[in-house]
Amino acid sequence: MYSLFLIPFTLWKLSGGSGDEAEAVKTWSSKSGKGEKKESMWQHLRTVFTGRMLLAWLAWALLLWYVKYSMGSIENFDPFAILQVPLDATEAEIKRAYRKLSLVYHPDKNPDPKAHNYFATYIAKAYKALTDETSRENYLKYGHPDGPQAMTVSVALPEWFFSKDKQTAPLILLVLLFGGIVTPLGMAAWYLMGTQKFVGPNQLMEETLLLFMDPRYGIKASQALGRLPETLVCAMEFISLPTPSDQGPAMDELRKTVLRLHPDLKDKSAFWKRRTSVLKVHMLLLAHLSREEIPAVLQKDLEFLLTKGQPLVREMLGLSTAPRIQPGYGWLTPTVGCIELMQCMVQAVPLESKKAAHVGKSAESPAALLQLPHFDKETLRRLTRKKVKALPELQQMGGDERAKVLKECGLSASEVEDVETMLSAMPTVWVSAQCVVEAEELDDEVVLTGDIVTCRIQVMLTRPSHMAASFDPDSIKGKAALAYAPRFPAPKEESWYFLVADPATNAALAITKQNLLQAEAIGARYAANWSAKHNTPAVAAVGSNGSAPGGGKSGGGKGEAPPNPLLAGTKLDPFAANGSAEALDSSIEELGQTFELKFYAPLAPAKYDLQLLCMPDSWVGCDRAVPIKLRVDGATRADREGRGRRAALQRTEESEALMAGGDGSNVDSDAGHEDEEGEDYESEEYGTEESGDEGSDGEASDDD
Repeated sequence: MYSLFLIPFTLWKLSGGSGDEAEAVKTWSSKSGKGEKKESMWQHLRTVFTGRMLLAWLAWALLLWYVKYSMGSIENFDPFAILQVPLDATEAEIKRAYRKLSLVYHPDKNPDPKAHNYFATYIAKAYKALTDETSRENYLKYGHPDGPQAMTVSVALPEWFFSKDKQTAPLILLVLLFGGIVTPLGMAAWYLMGTQKFVGPNQLMEETLLLFMDPRYGIKASQALGRLPETLVCAMEFISLPTPSDQGPAMDELRKTVLRLHPDLKDKSAFWKRRTSVLKVHMLLLAHLSREEIPAVLQKDLEFLLTKGQPLVREMLGLSTAPRIQPGYGWLTPTVGCIELMQCMVQAVPLESKKAAHVGKSAESPAALLQLPHFDKETLRRLTRKKVKALPELQQMGGDERAKVLKECGLSASEVEDVETMLSAMPTVWVSAQCVVEAEELDDEVVLTGDIVTCRIQVMLTRPSHMAASFDPDSIKGKAALAYAPRFPAPKEESWYFLVADPATNAALAITKQNLLQAEAIGARYAANWSAKHNTPAVAAVGSNGSAPGGGKSGGGKGEAPPNPLLAGTKLDPFAANGSAEALDSSIEELGQTFELKFYAPLAPAKYDLQLLCMPDSWVGCDRAVPIKLRVDGATRADREGRGRRAALQRTEESEALMAGGDGSNVDSDAGHEDEEGEDYESEEYGTEESGDEGSDGEASDDD
């Protein structure tokens, strides 16, 4: 019984537990180098086999030893072995063996009661079994001199438990009640309460979902990036986080750091009067986003905040996109804010530097530069003096020029190398989107109110590292790409969110989460083909837009390198006719990874300026906003009956011939007939016509 608990629990701990911790252990073991893998495994084993775990296994070993050496063996009755004669022994040999043993164990020869008991139970019975013909036949046939035996069942309980003494009856009753009923039911209830408190795909506590939906703490329609941490820190996972007394000095130090970063919090008493665990998590988040040094005693709490915070923010994102606006839209502001919060947590970027940037133009905000390694506000001020105010300006520099500028801003050679590594890994997405009506494929799309609209999306992802001579496009394999996130405590898979939004009404029409590994593989192939097409020299790390690889400015003359197409803002469009035809060979059928988003058309007829927002959860300044024009017409009664404008656009040559009566066929439906005199429809929506049938009153009905 003890093994049924101890062995599965140990295996569960060795696998890394559950949820994000287990996934992190798997990712580390598959992505780390050999040395790092051994060190990580050794550290993991040390964390699993603590003093308590070793004591538990020591107790298991002692129990095993006790059971092995205290268990009585079940002896089979073997008369030949008792009398010490062979199986083919004659009757005379059996009698001699019996007389020999009688001299030792017979009561007349040995007064010991044990010898008397052994003689009567074994020796005499064995002699009878071998000298009596029936008994001997039963033994040889059934293994017992008395013939076939009934199965006996023993209970592994002490003898006093079956005592007939009335004084022990209450004790036995209590043991049966608590040991057989109350204790098992209590353990089952404890287990079920412990396992069922985590719900949903993100394995969050049930109380957390209730808090996120509470009007006081939960998601609101106008809750932007700056206010989302107030909801995040109210999760039950953070409320129940312990704060031992030895963290007191570290909490005071962290409080001073937060007040230095955010002086406005000094007068906000409500911020400091919250539960200690909630306050600790909020201060850790603010300090992490500002890249401040965290006390060592609080490092584990920070790791828990960042690793558990990602699924918590994803749950907030799901609540933001839940249908609240007719005909089934979510809230746009908190949706975008949740994705931006994930970006800031992964790259350690202050919220105040990110919240002012618009999606699609976030590369121009200070946050895009602050995500680079070793960058802070002082580095930004020095870059501003060098006429570098945004990330694209830094990316478009040549490698030598950029290194020179960064060194003049105070970065060392190793720090510059870290910046170059991150810039080479930064993704650029190329997106093409088209909205069509799901039910009918029309050349001239007619979108009516309430239609299900399908947004077909085609995506290609490129990185500057794809232009390196040593890069192999076939090396892009696995489940997902890992983001370059030196400030995040565990490996982070790179995911992308695609959102159809209506900024005018704060509506999130549809959203999907995608892994763009296929889009990146196609993008790497595109980059290789583009380089071969234009004979572009290899790029060491980050290419240049309008500059030769290596730092020199390119004027587009003979022998100079063409612009690098892998950076956003270039004029080259891979999805245009001139963009794909010159770079791809016939082996690639489609340029980009394709998927669809479906949403209901707005209920009000109008022209809508929608946007397709493409946002990563691990990068700042890499999102895109693609405009989508959508005209929605009102559905008339003729449209609902299949006789409106959409029906006219769907007519084929055959249907037109039937309408004209060219083949003499008789069509029952009145939606496709014209009278013999060639009269036109009176309604502008082609919904009514003058009836030429007998019995008609000749009056046209009014359509909506």
